[in-house]
Amino acid sequence: MQLAKLPILILLMLAFGVRVSAQDRYLDQVFTQASKTTALYGANWTVLPLAVPGAHTVKQPLQMQVYTPVGDTETERPLVIYLHTGNFFPYPQNGSCGGLLTDSAAVTTANRLAKMGYVVAVADYRLGWNPFSAQELVRRFTLINAAYRGVQDVRSCIRYFRKTVAEGGNPWGIDPNKIVVWGQGTGGYLSLATAYLDTFGEIYTTEDPNKFKLEVAPGVFIPMVQQAYNGDPEGIQSTPGVVDATYNAITGIPLGDTLYTQNTPGYSSDFNLAVNLGGALGDSSWMDAGDVPLISFHVPSDFFAPCTTDILNVPTINGPQPVVEVSGSCTMQEIADDLGLNDIFSTIPTGFDPYGEQSASSHNGFFPFYGTPNNTSAPWEWTPDDFVPAPAATADCNTDAAVAHAYLDTIIGFFAPRACVVLGLGCNFVATHELNEQDLGLQVSPVPATDAVTFQTKDAPIRNIYVYDLSGRLVKAHTSVNSNVFQMQRNSLSNGMYIAELRFDGGFVKRKIVFGN
Repeated sequence: MQLAKLPILILLMLAFGVRVSAQDRYLDQVFTQASKTTALYGANWTVLPLAVPGAHTVKQPLQMQVYTPVGDTETERPLVIYLHTGNFFPYPQNGSCGGLLTDSAAVTTANRLAKMGYVVAVADYRLGWNPFSAQELVRRFTLINAAYRGVQDVRSCIRYFRKTVAEGGNPWGIDPNKIVVWGQGTGGYLSLATAYLDTFGEIYTTEDPNKFKLEVAPGVFIPMVQQAYNGDPEGIQSTPGVVDATYNAITGIPLGDTLYTQNTPGYSSDFNLAVNLGGALGDSSWMDAGDVPLISFHVPSDFFAPCTTDILNVPTINGPQPVVEVSGSCTMQEIADDLGLNDIFSTIPTGFDPYGEQSASSHNGFFPFYGTPNNTSAPWEWTPDDFVPAPAATADCNTDAAVAHAYLDTIIGFFAPRACVVLGLGCNFVATHELNEQDLGLQVSPVPATDAVTFQTKDAPIRNIYVYDLSGRLVKAHTSVNSNVFQMQRNSLSNGMYIAELRFDGGFVKRKIVFGN
């Protein structure tokens, strides 16, 4: 049976039923709370004021909200940079149901990942393009520029975090060698372009060399993105070059204005794993052997962001607008397989990837969703009735949080083991089979206990011990036990019954324990 085609009730049941027997950092929520801190990662020039005649570009602070697990003592945690949706246009004028750092899907995903042990930065990026032009070429030009600026911002954000580790005492407690870029909707375009657009020249080495060029005279083309004007894709170019006056005349951007300033040079913009929830890549030729692995979630019937190689349509208050040919998850995952980008996902042990095994895809980095409610293209998104500011009256927004949460459960369940193997997080992939305690010679004493419980086996070493209360909350953890005898102190545990889960090389055993006076 394919999970992606199951009714939503069964999807909910599976979401709650999978892996209830184990609680591992980076695979499950092992913390009960996450904290949120608002910070700036840089600043750069935005075109949004140019909607007013005679205005100039202005420098915009680039904001993020950083989520961390409360009570965590780990200081080298993987980082997820999460990019929200929004059609590259300010909310609520974008005609969409979101586009803010506070979007429900972004906040929920960030909280979930932080409770699993990640640090998550939900990051803003520069907006602004002309979706209202009657000319497809103008829409294409302004959108490709918006995406280019977004790629610069994402890479600036990566470098910001690396700088805080090198020069700021690592205030966020991250491992700069374990970074994920995760894009939702419009953010998916940025996570994909940041992953696979490696050099400036690559923009124009597409099958159609004029795909991203402006025709200024019959047969005469100039690039839509000019490095002297827009800066390099990394966002670290030190000085601008000579500006093409024709470019300014066509775009209406005042001469002397800039679209770029460098942010945090001197650090790498590399990262380890790309994730897209919808979105698409500007051109599939940008994907090369040796690029980062890719996890994709997509509704194949998505009208706006095609799953194959087709025309991108952007929703606006004037209705959908066709823009440019792009390649979505269906195409990208085939290429990723051909290039071997996702080969590492095959190292996840059989039986430990329930969502992947029930995916309707033959690609082990891809989870397509079929039969979504009302055929929505983003079933993981929802807008609460009290969301402020309210969406535009023309927006048809999902308000069913339970349905969206079910999809997010599947998304995170599919992501978690793949991130574990890509980032080398040391996740426990052995405790998937329930063992017979008699075969282990397991003894637990005393029962009930007052101050401590001793666990002993005949030969097999106990690797880890996790203790849960009857609500399923993790209340105690002992990792790297690596012995066949272990005495666990009660410490602050209240009187009552608990479930102790003992991990071994071949699986796990669950045993009731009781503390009393």
